[in-house]
Amino acid sequence: MTATKKNTQSTLRTLFFFKINKISKRLFQLTLLFIALFNSTNSVRASEFENWTFIGINSEWKKMEFSVHSANFFMQDGGYFLNHTQLSLDFLSKNSFSIGIGYKQEYVKFPLRWRSEYRPMLHLYYTKIWGHFEFRDRSRWEFRFMDGELIHRYRNQIQLSFNKFNAIAPYISTEFSFYLKELGYSRQRTVLGASIAIKNLDFNLFFGHQIDKVIPGQWHNKFMMGTGLSFGF
Repeated sequence: MTATKKNTQSTLRTLFFFKINKISKRLFQLTLLFIALFNSTNSVRASEFENWTFIGINSEWKKMEFSVHSANFFMQDGGYFLNHTQLSLDFLSKNSFSIGIGYKQEYVKFPLRWRSEYRPMLHLYYTKIWGHFEFRDRSRWEFRFMDGELIHRYRNQIQLSFNKFNAIAPYISTEFSFYLKELGYSRQRTVLGASIAIKNLDFNLFFGHQIDKVIPGQWHNKFMMGTGLSFGF
């Protein structure tokens, strides 16, 4: 390989990482601005920090996509407090809309016990592509069985990703949660991250903020950093 060719490849790599860094900074600034605006209009309790990890597999067959993952959540002191396993079956479509079903089983640690939850789910997706940008809106209806009670919750997540590069796709998303019994807004989660594809492996790195309603007028504030690994076949 000639010196000129090596220099050209080095320059292209530098420009690539410069653009990724610039895009990530812009998305991070937008996320911080959004969080600041939200917190300024609500009574927010002291923030916490958590680490989230995900590992899973996914596969497509005909017009269906199947995925399963397991997640473990840790407090900032390393304490393990949550595990869930989720299965999803989505029915792919050539138009912008598609549907899916899912099931999540979750265990959350409390001071004296682990709480079990069993959660069937219905999904509706809307996807639109503009150039290198992909917009996705996911509606999820959850039927949460725990402690002898059935709780209905609706979650709406909107996500914008930038797919110009083959190996990495930065994204930003925000999700709103509502309890249908009370018709009340109960939680918002905003995430800034990047998906990195290497052959059949997909790595996900993200930083997020979540705010949960404790009582009317009072909200609990936390940040999270996470990693995900998914194998496609």
